[in-house]
Amino acid sequence: MPVGYAWMPLLINGRVNVGDQAIAVATNNPSGYLASEQLGLGKGSSGPDIKWNDGGKPLFKFNLRLVSTVYTKDQHLHNFFQHCQKIEETGSLAADMDTSNKLKTLHAVESGTLIQFLPTVLNQLFRLLPLTNSEDVALNAVRVLVHIVCEASEVEKIDMLRSYSKYVFVTIPTVSSKSRTIHEELAKHLTSMLRPQSADFLVINKFLLHSWFFFEILVKSMSQHLLETGKIKSPRNERFPSNYQYRIQTLLQHIVPHITQKYKELPEATKNANHSLAIFIKKCFTFMDRGFAFKLINMYIENFNPGDSRVLQEYKFEFLRLVCFHEHYIPLNLPLMKRGHIKSYKDMRHDYTLSEEFRKQHFLVGLLLQAVKSALNEVKVIRAQAISVLRDLLAKHEYDDRYSTKTQQGRIASLYLPFITIILENKHRLNIGDGQSSPGAMNGDVSGEMIGDRSSIAPSLVSQRSTLSLQQSETIQTLQNMSGSGSVKLPRDSAVLAMIAGTAPQASSLSISDPKPILNGSNSSLASSKASSESVDKDPKDTPKSNGKHDRSYSMGGQQGQSSPIGMPRYDKLDQKEVKDLLICFMYIVKNLPEEVLLGWFNNSSEYDIIDFFNILEMCIQQFKYSSKKIIHKLSMIADSQKAHTLPTRKGPVDMFSHSRAASDIKTKRNTQLLESSGALDNVLLEGNFACEVGMIALDVIALYSANFKEQLQFREGDNSLMRKVFDLHLLFLQTNQSESILKHAFAALRSFINKFAKILFRGNATMCANLCYELLRCGNSRLPSTRSEACALLYLLMRSNYEFNKKKSFTRVHLQVIVSVSQLISDVVGLSTLRFQESLSIINNYANSDKGMQRTCFPLEVKELTKKIRTVLMATAQMKEHQNDPEMLVDLQYSLAKSYSSTPELRKTWLDSMAKIHIKNGNLSEAAHCYIHGVALVAEYLKRRGAYPQGCRVFKNISTNVEADESEGQEDFGMQDVQYTNESLIEMLEEVAEALEKAERYELLGEVYKLIIPVYEERRDYQKLAQAYSILHSAYTKIVQVSLSGKRLLGKFFRVALYGQNFFEEEDSKTYIYKEPKVTGLTELCQRLQCLYTEKFGKHTVRLIKDSNKVNMKDLDSRFAYIQVTYVEPYFDERELEDRQTDFERNNNVRRFMFETPFTKDPKKAHGSVDEQYKRRTILTTSHSFPYVKKRIMVVYHQDMELTPIQVAIDQMQKKVVEIHEVVSMVTPDMKKLQLKLQGSVGVQVNAGPLAFAEAFLDKSKLRNYARKFTNSLKDIYRQFVQVCGIALELNGTLIMTEQMEYQESLKENFRNMVSKLEDIFDEKLFSDEDGKSISLDSTNRTSMSLFNVISSPTSQA
Repeated sequence: MPVGYAWMPLLINGRVNVGDQAIAVATNNPSGYLASEQLGLGKGSSGPDIKWNDGGKPLFKFNLRLVSTVYTKDQHLHNFFQHCQKIEETGSLAADMDTSNKLKTLHAVESGTLIQFLPTVLNQLFRLLPLTNSEDVALNAVRVLVHIVCEASEVEKIDMLRSYSKYVFVTIPTVSSKSRTIHEELAKHLTSMLRPQSADFLVINKFLLHSWFFFEILVKSMSQHLLETGKIKSPRNERFPSNYQYRIQTLLQHIVPHITQKYKELPEATKNANHSLAIFIKKCFTFMDRGFAFKLINMYIENFNPGDSRVLQEYKFEFLRLVCFHEHYIPLNLPLMKRGHIKSYKDMRHDYTLSEEFRKQHFLVGLLLQAVKSALNEVKVIRAQAISVLRDLLAKHEYDDRYSTKTQQGRIASLYLPFITIILENKHRLNIGDGQSSPGAMNGDVSGEMIGDRSSIAPSLVSQRSTLSLQQSETIQTLQNMSGSGSVKLPRDSAVLAMIAGTAPQASSLSISDPKPILNGSNSSLASSKASSESVDKDPKDTPKSNGKHDRSYSMGGQQGQSSPIGMPRYDKLDQKEVKDLLICFMYIVKNLPEEVLLGWFNNSSEYDIIDFFNILEMCIQQFKYSSKKIIHKLSMIADSQKAHTLPTRKGPVDMFSHSRAASDIKTKRNTQLLESSGALDNVLLEGNFACEVGMIALDVIALYSANFKEQLQFREGDNSLMRKVFDLHLLFLQTNQSESILKHAFAALRSFINKFAKILFRGNATMCANLCYELLRCGNSRLPSTRSEACALLYLLMRSNYEFNKKKSFTRVHLQVIVSVSQLISDVVGLSTLRFQESLSIINNYANSDKGMQRTCFPLEVKELTKKIRTVLMATAQMKEHQNDPEMLVDLQYSLAKSYSSTPELRKTWLDSMAKIHIKNGNLSEAAHCYIHGVALVAEYLKRRGAYPQGCRVFKNISTNVEADESEGQEDFGMQDVQYTNESLIEMLEEVAEALEKAERYELLGEVYKLIIPVYEERRDYQKLAQAYSILHSAYTKIVQVSLSGKRLLGKFFRVALYGQNFFEEEDSKTYIYKEPKVTGLTELCQRLQCLYTEKFGKHTVRLIKDSNKVNMKDLDSRFAYIQVTYVEPYFDERELEDRQTDFERNNNVRRFMFETPFTKDPKKAHGSVDEQYKRRTILTTSHSFPYVKKRIMVVYHQDMELTPIQVAIDQMQKKVVEIHEVVSMVTPDMKKLQLKLQGSVGVQVNAGPLAFAEAFLDKSKLRNYARKFTNSLKDIYRQFVQVCGIALELNGTLIMTEQMEYQESLKENFRNMVSKLEDIFDEKLFSDEDGKSISLDSTNRTSMSLFNVISSPTSQA
């Protein structure tokens, strides 16, 4: 049963009545009770009669809580909704003041309440914009919108904002053409809000941070407007009124300055605004006039200038990335052509460079390429971002199914033709580092571990395009962002784009709107021939006079307006990551370019540009060469710890190698899920396949150029820069690591080259033929059977082509160059497998024997003779390997080979150069220099026989006495006719000799060398070379003076080495050599080296040293051991030679005779005895050649023994003392220590017995009769000199000593006087006085002592 009835109104003044309530309870419920209303003041109530409990007291108390999406308890929001409803009901425009107040109060609403009513609030605010005429109302509405969006973002309700813009927002339908739209008003009032006059910086900052929302509303409103009005079918330029375009333009002009000026204080806000603006402009291409969208982009770019900060540069490239990733980017860049008009390369003359015309025709591409070109002169971070934008864009083109045909990809690649110019201009900055190949890195040496199934490389090389996964994550994330921002979504996993990824003074940027842009790149000659001059010879003779194409002075870009570069170009090197990406972009463009377009580029480029183009191609081959399975696995473990992304299926048929340029076609079938993991096998396949693709592209380009520009390549019989570069590119495939698949195509390309350019190979300069023979022979030593087979086939073709070119008489050039190349190969000692090489020679012989076309000629016999010669040369390989740790024996073997080729200059010089390398490696610089001397003398003698250099090798006799004997005996054979030495090459080799002599510190010989060089410089009037020559001579002569004074130059020591032991040394048994050792090598050091060397050869405990210099009795030696006798020797000269050899250098240059002495007595049991019993055997050794020579040990061909009697021994000993003291006192700068040592040994008390002992033994009156008068007289003369020079030394010492040494000086004088007194008693004559000491002449002393040398060296006689 109800106890009563109660009711209350929910709305009071339009607002929900909530909160604590207390109302009266009625006992009845009459009809019309809701109309009852209390009148107040005790008057009761109106309406039906209602009976109330307890006199109408508020007995029923309760609380109301509002749960509604329609009504709000917030007073400010309620007032706003009520005001908006009133406006809709009345249909009148909002009152200015009242509406503005209501809008301003919304700032006080709590964020939770705003989120609860977000769609409704936003709808009311957007609808308010076209309904008001008040600028203040509209501006406040926009500010409230900014506030609400910011509040929603702060409470992480961005998804609600996105949902609203996508699903909820609906623009107001337009009733008439004069009706205002939301997008028009929003653009207008956003601009007003951004104006400096009414700027609220807090609001502006919030807007920049969340501008994406407003740009999306603009786009949504625009699209709905077009659909509702049917204007979507109208032409783009008629869809929107001009005033709206003006408002959008004005909005951009106001928002961009905020971005460029506030990036430091508001990095996140400006970054978001930049990103949102780019997305908006990209979407404008869909709805608005595209010319207007281009104008917006141009206006944006105008706000960025050269030298902007890194952040602004990043903003610019992020903007370009987003805009260029438009789904219709390609049509936007390709203007419509006239019907029926096919665009050939002649019609594309503006497309080859980044000219003004190109940027007009292809706006976005031109803008991007200009930005990239400018960015390459910026710092590394900016360069990397610019390159990545271009790289990702090209990747997008490659994997876009809409443009999958070859023709379509070719047209796209043509858009990027100016990029070739850009990369050529920066060629000097492309540093590929360890990408450089080494000829010693034989491709066959690692190919054995390359790829399991090599046959699968070719068909799949195009499908797996990658540079590993160094930048996969970066590229994938970038492209995912693009897709999420409205760009075209590819029907495949975006990971495929990572497969093309690899990972300063300022320069100017481009203002597209300027009709005369500052930088148009048009006068760069496709890459500035001036800059290109660094890499090619500037000889004008290299250019054909009869053909205007490829003229060095001609530049296609010169026709394209003017250029005025701002800032200096950078010369710092790009890092590996940047180089890799640039080269990938380059290869994509070159691969897809139509043949006629690429030929057009070649036709319109200078020769310098073409050579630079091929240089870039060479860098690509080196950069992406295959590294071997082990290396890739190691790098993959370091660089990629995550699983690799997978490659989706690529649709479309595969037709590999169906056309000459289709070999590099990337449109093969993609293997689904190719990379399941980042394992080594996957990386190996990726690296191998990418290297194959790069190689195929390069081979196609080379073949295309060779086929269409044969005349230019044949100019001057191929002796031009273009031909050299093209040929070097062919050889590069044999010099770098390549797969078997690529090598097969490389060999095929070389076969084609031989057939096309036989005249150049067999009549022109022999260098190309020589290099080709060397590389083919090296490949003939490959571990891969297929490579060896291909190399042998090509080498046989080369022989046969040469034979046919010479009208089937001989193949002289190839014959000679093959022998030279074999010599060069085995001169390196290691790396040549005799077994594999012998197998290759057998293959060549089999080709010759089975060639039916040559059976009736002498060609097979000549091939057989050639292979026989090669085998003969190979016999030396085993010996060289056996003695590779014995530098003397190794050089001797090579010396023998060089001597056997004295009739063939090229071969002999090859071995001389090889010997020089070994000498340099071992620090024997003098011997290396003489190898070069003999080489240049060989060339001089060759030129003499050709009548070009009449003096021949005789001119070198003052440099080395060995030259004329070695190099003038050669006789000509068939090889001489193909040697192409000239006077120019002679001068170059002489310069090399001069450099080697300077390094060897043999400065005195430089004058003789430059006597041969300077007349040639004078004849040429080459004053720069003359200045350089005289500068070198000045420096050399200055050093001679310095080392003469200091005595610090050490030209080597000489040792006699005798080898004994038939079982060990074989042919060298009982032979004696003179070894020349560098610097201050001691006897002990040489003995230890030789003992270690021969112990390693013959085994432990088999080598014994003979530690004396006596004659060896072979009967006393044990045949079980190898014996080595080492003796220190000195150069030996007679009196006449000593007069000519006055300097230390002269006594160490062109030396053939050496001397060592052995003391003995008549008693065979003892070697030493008293003074009158001591004999000495002097052994003089004569070598076959003079030192220094091309080898550091020379055999002794003659030896002479001289026995000195005791008195002759005394004469010799005293003579040495005189000479030693004389040298000390003759020094320009006296050396007090040396002087006192000599005095101590001559006049000191403890050694007085030495000089006096000889006098007492041989000059005492009682003993004079026992010796020949000439000996006693000579000894007396020497004593007189000895006394005189000691007196001079004492006087000199007295001038040098300090006060504390005066006592020591007096002691020396006292000893000297005592010695002189005793000698005077023996001689019975006055020997010395103080006056004599002052008047003595050192020169006369020297002359007297020199005259006594003959007495010492006279035959043995005794009275």
